[in-house]
Amino acid sequence: MKGSRSTKRRTKRHGYLYKEPFGHFIWGETIGEMWLTLVQTILKYKRLSLDEGRERADLQNVRVRSNSQVVPDYFIQKYGNKKNLDSLLKLTFGKEKMFDFDIIPSFPPGADSYYKRIVDGKMIDFVVSRLSLFPESKKAVIVFPNNNDYKAVLAAPKDDYLPCIVSAQFRLVDFVENEDHRKPINGYILKTIFSARSIDAFQKSYGNFWAIAKLSKIVADALSKNLKTKIEVGPLDGLITDAHIYKECIQGARKTVEKWQN
Repeated sequence: MKGSRSTKRRTKRHGYLYKEPFGHFIWGETIGEMWLTLVQTILKYKRLSLDEGRERADLQNVRVRSNSQVVPDYFIQKYGNKKNLDSLLKLTFGKEKMFDFDIIPSFPPGADSYYKRIVDGKMIDFVVSRLSLFPESKKAVIVFPNNNDYKAVLAAPKDDYLPCIVSAQFRLVDFVENEDHRKPINGYILKTIFSARSIDAFQKSYGNFWAIAKLSKIVADALSKNLKTKIEVGPLDGLITDAHIYKECIQGARKTVEKWQN
């Protein structure tokens, strides 16, 4: 069928980029490689647009995949901004209120952080309990936006906050996939799938990826104890509806990709 064949190219040193009819598919061996390939792809295939009046480069409907979720990640530590990474990790694992560390903040502090949502909703407890009872379950999902966010956005539409990461799902599988078949393994692989309504690819996405990988490790360790078997943290898959780099960051993004490629 015309237009159904995907095109593939190898980047200079790392990762693969697939261009499908529905959007871009970005692959990395690690979450850092996935991040840098995402930034590189936006710079190359960008659409220039406005986000509530702010200039940026963007791609729509981007699927990303990392073969692993190992942290610390070498590429993120080398090419990412440590302050931004630490801020995102604090918002996921310790600080209760959101704050924006964008070069030009776009929302005020005060909304519940990812950490507070996880704790108040007992989200990790739910995921671990569900998969401990039914390892094959498809219901081990955490969702971040809630009704309070909808009310806040409607009340202050020009000064609001809504979590960029919408959901994360954790799946246990007892096989590895090859090109032609599935090979059973002794134990389980934990796969993680996330959905993002929007992501600041250069300033923040590597922090999101690191945080999700850390959550995956927490879930895997707890399940290994409960199920009394080996749980290996596997790939990270995600769908990003809107991946972007703001105008103020494009030059820095280009320099970072050039350093990575050389």
